Amino acid sequence: MTRILVVQNLYPPHSYGGYEHSCHDVVERWRRAGHEVTVLTSDHRVAGVPDAPEHDVWRRLPAALGQGGVLAAPPVGARLARERASRKLLAEAIATVQPDVVSLWHMAGLSSALLSDLVGGEVPLVYVICDDWLTYAQRVDPWLRMFATRPRLGRLVAGATGVPTTPVALGSTGTFCFASETTRQRAIDHTGWAFPSSVITSLGVDTADFPVAPGPRPAPWRGRLLYVGRLDARKGVDTAVAAMAHLPAATLELAGPADPATESRLLARVHELGVADRVSFAGAVPRSALRARYVGADAVLFPTEWEEPFGIVPLEAMACATPVIATGTGGSGEFLVDGDNCLQFPPGDAAALAAAVERLASDAALRARLVDGGLRTAATLTVDALAEALERVHTSVAKASRQPR
Repeated sequence: MTRILVVQNLYPPHSYGGYEHSCHDVVERWRRAGHEVTVLTSDHRVAGVPDAPEHDVWRRLPAALGQGGVLAAPPVGARLARERASRKLLAEAIATVQPDVVSLWHMAGLSSALLSDLVGGEVPLVYVICDDWLTYAQRVDPWLRMFATRPRLGRLVAGATGVPTTPVALGSTGTFCFASETTRQRAIDHTGWAFPSSVITSLGVDTADFPVAPGPRPAPWRGRLLYVGRLDARKGVDTAVAAMAHLPAATLELAGPADPATESRLLARVHELGVADRVSFAGAVPRSALRARYVGADAVLFPTEWEEPFGIVPLEAMACATPVIATGTGGSGEFLVDGDNCLQFPPGDAAALAAAVERLASDAALRARLVDGGLRTAATLTVDALAEALERVHTSVAKASRQPR
C-alpha cells in the first residue's frame, strides 16, 4: 500500500475536460488496488453542478479560475493572501496524509508557490503531464507575474513575506509521466528543461463508460456526424461546420460546452452557410451520456488544428465501434493511423473533410475496416492500462525514497 497525495486544479464533478476525468479514473483504480489516495484540489465550482459524495477529496485550494476554467487573476491586494492560504493548506495536507509520494497533475490556476514548496520538501514527486501546463503555468501565475520584470522588487517581497516570487525549474525535480511524446518534446522545446527521469504513459478510454465491444452499425449510411469536445476554434469546430456546406445530405451534432461569444459566432456561421437546419448544438453532455451519442453517429469528427497533447474523443468513438475522421495532429497522431483506424484530412481543410465523409459514406467495407482497427486501438489504450502504468511509477518512486542513502 502506498499513500499518495494527488494535487490537481479541477476534479470531477467540477471539471471541464478529459484531463480531470483521467485523474479521477486513475484515482479510483488506485483506491481499488488498495492504495490510500487523498486529492487536494481547488475550491472552484462549476455553475449548476452539484457536489457529489466524496472520499478523501479536499476542495480547498484557492484557484485563479473563472467560469469555463479560464484563468482569471484575483485582485492585486488578494494575491498575497491567496499564496499564504495555498501554502498553509498544502502543509496541512502533507502533515495529515503523510504521503509516500505526491502526484502532481494539472497545476495551472493554482498558486505556483505550491510547486516551490513541494520541490523544496522531502516527499518525492511524480508529475502526470497530460497537457502543456509546464510551459505556461508559472508564466501566467498572477503572483509571479507581478515580479517577472522587477526581480529586485521580487527579492525584497520574498524576503519580507517568505513567499517565493520567482519560477522554479522543474525538469529535474521528480519523475515525469507524459501523455505523449509530442507533449514531452513540446515541454523540452518551450522550457529548456531536460527531464532526465521521464516516461510516456498514454492516456486511455474509460471502459466503464465506453466498453470496448463491436456493435451493430446502422445501414445504410444516414449521414449523422458528431463532434465531441469544447467548441473552440483550435479544435477545428469551425472546419467541421464549414464542411457541412459541402455535405447537403448530412447532419452534424456539436456536443460540447462553449463560451457565449464562441457559440454566438458559430450560430451566425451556420446561418451564413445555410446549414442551420442540419447543425445542432447539444451543449455540454455528461460523459455517462456520450456512449449513446457515439453509437448513434455514422462518423465522429476530430478536426483539431492545434498540437493536441493526446485526444481522448477518438478512442471513445472507437470503443463504441464508430468510424473516426481526424486530422492526426499532435499527440493523437501517435495512435491514429490513416486507413487503419481512421480517415485523416489536412487541418483546416473543410473540403477535404467533406471528401473524407463522402468516401466513408460510399464504402461500407472501409467503414468496417476502420471500426475493426478502432476497436483494436481502444482495447490497448485504456484507463486501466494507464492506472497500472502510473501505479508502477508511483510505487517505485515511493519505494526508492524509503531506501537508506
